[in-house]
Amino acid sequence: MEDTIMTSVWFSAMLRFVILVERGGGDDLARSVVLFRADDFPAAKARAIEIGLGMEQTYQSNTDEQVRWRLLGVETVDMLGEEITDGREVYAEPIPLATGISIPFDATFDPAAKEPGQSGV
Repeated sequence: MEDTIMTSVWFSAMLRFVILVERGGGDDLARSVVLFRADDFPAAKARAIEIGLGMEQTYQSNTDEQVRWRLLGVETVDMLGEEITDGREVYAEPIPLATGISIPFDATFDPAAKEPGQSGV
């Protein structure tokens, strides 16, 4: 019987956090997508939890209330492969348009016209 050598591959995981404010509790959630290497899906789940717990934080807000970010769980784990290539998509989600808004099929767009924001990571 041959020994199989496990080689780690790239994974992404979407983590979900609750943001707790001292006087009001948890009104907001946050998602974070992280990249890491693991040998298989069970190891990837464990690594995602480890990363998420390491991202938990507590701080004082500008209104002097204590704020806590706590990991609620791991929403997704995806195997990306042995290499991450330039331009590799790691997250996508459909976003419905606001009620009453529609975009004509033949509409044209100028993506370069608007400066991108930053997500804060």
